[in-house]
Amino acid sequence: MAKRWPPEARETPPLLPLLDQLSSQLSAIHVGSERLTRFDHYRLVDWLTGRRLPRKPGRDDRASVIELLRQWTGRATQDGEALNRAVDAFIPNLVTRLGLGLVAWVGSKAGFRWLGKRVPGLARESKWFMRKQNFALPNHSIEFLGFAERLTLGRRESENEEQIKLLLVHAFLEDLRIAYRRRRGRFWPRRAGWRRTAYIPVLLDGVSKDNGGWELLELINHVRNETGELDPLLVIAASSVQPALSRQLGTTPVAPAEAEDALTTWREELPRKRQMLAPDARYLMIKLPFPDPDAVKWKGTPSFQAPPVRWLARSRRLEAIIAAVAVVLLLPGFVTVQNHINANCSIVGSAISPGVSTRLMDVDGNVECVGYSDNNSQVFGSNERLRWTQQAVFAQNEEAVRLHEADPDRPFVSLIYFSSLTHKDTNPDADHSRAEELEGMLLKQRQQNDRSRTEPLLRVVIANGGATMKRAPDVLRDMLTPLLESDQSIIGVVGLDRSVAETRDVITELGALGVPTIGTTLTEASLPSKSSMYFQLIPGNVRQADLVRRYAQHVGSTKVTIYHPPLNKGDVYLDDLVNVLGKELANAQVRFQATPWSRSPQELPSQCVEDHSSELVFFAGREEDFGEFLRAIGRDCYDKNRLPRIVADDAIIRFIAQKASRVHDSLAGMRVSYVSMAGLVVLAGKPCVEGKPDPKARGGLPLDAFCAGYSRLNREIQESSLPPEDKPVKPWPGEHMGVAYDAAGLFLDAVRNAQSRLAGLPQHTPHRGAIGGEFRELEFFGATGRTDFSASRIGERRNFTILELTDIHDFEQQPACVFLTGDLYGPDSPRQPNGCPA
Repeated sequence: MAKRWPPEARETPPLLPLLDQLSSQLSAIHVGSERLTRFDHYRLVDWLTGRRLPRKPGRDDRASVIELLRQWTGRATQDGEALNRAVDAFIPNLVTRLGLGLVAWVGSKAGFRWLGKRVPGLARESKWFMRKQNFALPNHSIEFLGFAERLTLGRRESENEEQIKLLLVHAFLEDLRIAYRRRRGRFWPRRAGWRRTAYIPVLLDGVSKDNGGWELLELINHVRNETGELDPLLVIAASSVQPALSRQLGTTPVAPAEAEDALTTWREELPRKRQMLAPDARYLMIKLPFPDPDAVKWKGTPSFQAPPVRWLARSRRLEAIIAAVAVVLLLPGFVTVQNHINANCSIVGSAISPGVSTRLMDVDGNVECVGYSDNNSQVFGSNERLRWTQQAVFAQNEEAVRLHEADPDRPFVSLIYFSSLTHKDTNPDADHSRAEELEGMLLKQRQQNDRSRTEPLLRVVIANGGATMKRAPDVLRDMLTPLLESDQSIIGVVGLDRSVAETRDVITELGALGVPTIGTTLTEASLPSKSSMYFQLIPGNVRQADLVRRYAQHVGSTKVTIYHPPLNKGDVYLDDLVNVLGKELANAQVRFQATPWSRSPQELPSQCVEDHSSELVFFAGREEDFGEFLRAIGRDCYDKNRLPRIVADDAIIRFIAQKASRVHDSLAGMRVSYVSMAGLVVLAGKPCVEGKPDPKARGGLPLDAFCAGYSRLNREIQESSLPPEDKPVKPWPGEHMGVAYDAAGLFLDAVRNAQSRLAGLPQHTPHRGAIGGEFRELEFFGATGRTDFSASRIGERRNFTILELTDIHDFEQQPACVFLTGDLYGPDSPRQPNGCPA
């Protein structure tokens, strides 16, 4: 056999060279990706028997054996020196060794003297050597360090060599037992052991007394007799010196023909002989015939077949089951995570922030993120401008909290902005109008969250009811109601998109909870009857019908045609508007006709084939249909002067505000008028975008403050990283922004009035129920005009305007006022005959 022990590796050859060769060969065996065993116990004993203790001045034997064992635990090859040198090179003494030494020193001073004796990585081996085996008399040593020292060169000469050899064999067999062990501890299964169903066969050819083969066989038998432990080793030895071997082992060979019967007898006698510690207990010797090509083959020789591996223990079976179970268990989680990502919904926002509560809900076949948020843990929607504005609002929330912590006596109030912030497909019209409303809230926040000792601080909670507010009732009941009960700083709700059945239900339930609510763009006539706490800035559909009827009479229209989508489909606003307008025109004896389309406005006939210039058509629909409506009635029009006067309801303001909606070539040259809910802000024009309103607007200080704040905000948006299509480009302030700005201002004025009543008394934030009472006694002057709720909870006396664009394709054109009813900024504001500001 090749020599495996160069002089630089060890001073003496192994005590059992054949056993060392076996350990080397077996450790190289891999079953699949698993090594049979590394022979940790055997190699440790072999390592110690071939090493001397390091001798260094001032160092005792215990420190030397600790250093020797630590070299062993850091081995890369059999002798371990290569890795030790690498560790010394890459881990500086001052970083690691000094640190470990310091820990050991402190531990010893504190009474933990065992800390300095620790050799990491040898816990299992040292426990086995000292407690679970008796060869080489481990009890003669107080601890493992002393036992290890006795095995080294220069020390083991005083030990019984036979005992050390038995220890080597015992350690070798223990490593094999560990490799075949079927459990870790008492309960946890070890699959590698279950896969090993056959003994390890080792063939030793040409064994003799001189090569150590006889000695190894005797040592294995002795260890098995002494310990009584089972091991998975089957040794098949062949020798040509049979008589001497028989005498050495004390057994008699049997003929090949008798092998089967002899094996049966051996199995039966093994337990008895094992108990008697018989020297031949584990030997079965068979005398083989000399190889002869003409010899008759053995007959009746026993055949051996390993038991099959249990199904679960087979390679990849358990992994496949675990993977399948994991997929079944985790798939809903993965789907949920994916749905949250697709819906821009925070997965852990509700868990990490008390200001966030969200849920994924189905909205007409689309999974959307609904709920509320007051911080960046949850930002609703996918439109960049809408998300940017929410983040700016959340930054102001943090500023309000910081200022309140610095001055707890300063009033701190919160508003819930509740609207539809998500939808199935891209809809920049809706997204930008919602962003405009939030920008109005943001302007008011910035004005309030400034240095002051008495002005209320404003926090805004943003709530999403899903597309067209479909899930708004669920959000209110499941999420907002607990928030309203726990957070007394919330004084009201602003927003509520679309006059649909779900919005009507929300208004009713908010009223039952005693929460003041201001609808920013709602106009359906029945909404005020649903709640005594509901207030509406924009005049209702009755006023809009009155405005359209008056305008038709003002321009002398001979006929009014109302075009609308199918009614009674859940859109309460359109149902009510068409009904109220029809009654208004009939009562005034204005000739009219209501014409629906079934699926699309493209079904409508062109209004240019005949001369309809003396007529008025009114579009009672939503902004998503307005573009097709204009293209339909203007189809094949060679003389636009034959077109009727086109007026649209206040729902198409979103269309007017979006450049992408208006640049369609087929719209070039079309004159369009529309009902404006905040016409005075629009008339402030481009000068307002630049910081000061148009002087003709005569809005006074409220409009000046609005324009100054909007100018700064507009510059921030223009300088941001938003895509060009998401930056505001129309040359006038948005109506939605002005209305939301004034809605927040109304709440703050109500808080101021309530605070003023507490003069001389302890100051505190007014209860939300008191705010509704303050609204009824409040005359409010805002950026969009005068509001007075003393006579009605609807702004019936507010200005209602019809604005006109002579060319809707021209996005730079400033809308002009062509008709206006209601109050202007003040009672003395001059007017033109059509009611517009003079």
